Amino acid sequence: MKLIDRMLLSELLVPFLVGTLAVVLMLIGNLLFNYAEQFFALGVPVLAVAQMIVYRTPFLLVLTLPVATALSVSLAVNRLARDSEIVVLRSAGASLRRVFLPLLLAGVVVSVVNFWLEESVVPGAERRFRRVRDRIFLMQTAPLLRSNVVFRTREYAFYIGMVENVQGNRAELRDVQVWEMPGAGYARTILAQRAVYDDGVWRFTDAHVHIYGKDGFAIDARTEGEITINLRVALEEVLSPPAPEETNAAELRRQALELQKAGMPATRLWVGYHFKFSIPFACAVFALCSAPLSLYFARAGSFMGVLLAIILVFLFWNTLLLARLLGNQGLMPPVVAAWAPNLLFAVGGLFILWRSE
Repeated sequence: MKLIDRMLLSELLVPFLVGTLAVVLMLIGNLLFNYAEQFFALGVPVLAVAQMIVYRTPFLLVLTLPVATALSVSLAVNRLARDSEIVVLRSAGASLRRVFLPLLLAGVVVSVVNFWLEESVVPGAERRFRRVRDRIFLMQTAPLLRSNVVFRTREYAFYIGMVENVQGNRAELRDVQVWEMPGAGYARTILAQRAVYDDGVWRFTDAHVHIYGKDGFAIDARTEGEITINLRVALEEVLSPPAPEETNAAELRRQALELQKAGMPATRLWVGYHFKFSIPFACAVFALCSAPLSLYFARAGSFMGVLLAIILVFLFWNTLLLARLLGNQGLMPPVVAAWAPNLLFAVGGLFILWRSE
């Protein structure tokens, strides 16, 4: 049987690699399409776009590997069934469970690799992807620094009378007014004839500062030589807070426990924590489901193997999205929401395998 196992695994290799490459390229194309207008409008350098693609690819791989597993197992079993090789193996006394065992083990191996990507590679890559994306879309001077406009970021509101001498992310400004509205303490207004914006850092020269009490009346007014406001952290971190993909399971668990200790709801964090495990191990579930399904419809031709993989993935991901939605809304326990799709499709695969036997 070792020879048969090697033959089955060799049947998986090419469809798996081709399927992985094809799906990743489609997802990258979708990423570029979503940002295309902004890339052209802002004149984003090709190098920055390439960095976004490179840093986003590990996350796309985590989503792609289950799809590639379903596709490769479906095509492999479909080809073996059409050439009657599975019939020969069963005539020699091998059960379907034994024939499909190397395919399931291959799915488990891919699941482990996918989990390693999810835990060790994706968080760092996603943080770098977000930094590149935010520096492109949040730190650009074009949408912020325009004459005669008022815009707000965090606890500041800005009015710029005129923008002069723009060079990259640096600009010289005239007639600038800033309203600082902190959550606690006193509000203040900064008036400056001239200011310089340099990559998120604002410097006001010869600024007049007015400080207001809680009743809205000015309690102090003074002139300062130079005032600096650093909004680089605010723009890159506060306006785009870390997503669950940027943290590993241990960090999500720590955050959820801290929220619970503070008496705050942590349902979404617990859902994200359990999905960290369930999504990578969908590869094994797809291997278990795809093999008996593909055998059942093998007579319809090789196209049916591809179609079955597409339908299976479509049903699984929509079930997963529904379970995640119910989990986030508190209608299902987080662990149930995360693992219910895997369990449902695994039971379905085992049932079809039992019927095929």
